[in-house]
Amino acid sequence: MRARNVIDMHLVNRMQAFGWPLFAVGFAFAIILSVGLIVGSLGPEAQVGMYEGMRWNGAIFALLGPLIGYGFASMGQYFPLALGLGLTRREFAAGLSAVFLGNALAYSVLITIGKTIEKATGGFGLQVRFFDVFYTSTGASWQTLVQTFLLILTVLYLGAAITAAFLRFGQVFLWVAGAVLALIALGIIAGVVLLDGFGRALLDAFTMGWGPWMGMIALIGMLSAGVWLVLVRRTQVS
Repeated sequence: MRARNVIDMHLVNRMQAFGWPLFAVGFAFAIILSVGLIVGSLGPEAQVGMYEGMRWNGAIFALLGPLIGYGFASMGQYFPLALGLGLTRREFAAGLSAVFLGNALAYSVLITIGKTIEKATGGFGLQVRFFDVFYTSTGASWQTLVQTFLLILTVLYLGAAITAAFLRFGQVFLWVAGAVLALIALGIIAGVVLLDGFGRALLDAFTMGWGPWMGMIALIGMLSAGVWLVLVRRTQVS
């Protein structure tokens, strides 16, 4: 199989492959360090409060923006190119899955190493949190590795699945998806306002244990990958 050609294709544009994600992470990290320097000048009490508050800091999501864009580009740019070069859909799927797995592993290792250093140095000496946050797991390092791997892989496959659906169904997909999301949001709001205990049940769902959350992320990832694989076989490109 020529799946290796798909991997090479995705590495040609180095900024898109790993430049922009690293730039986004570096920029967000610099902002967090700047905040730490500013708050540090206010005294130890301010630093302690900041450290606890930053448990919910979402700066690490700066990485996910370029990565979901990478998922979009994989189908929007590289899929038509691969077919034009004579690669089969199966070869493209195999190669792209290897690209996604490699990205998820590399960035999850990077985040885990960053978290280990952050905890060992007391938030880089500034009592800040960037890697050691709720979204990457504030538990053991192996939990961070698992959580970030699943999250990044899910984001990549979700981006590819969304683009594949758009290529297959056109703007109809966007309208239907928008309507479904709006109905879900409306249903949640109505449930919170009108149903006793709904808000509490929703809060319990969001505060469930680490294991169930990993199962939820893995389920979303598998569904995204499954939809993408089905659409890769059927999507026509111009």
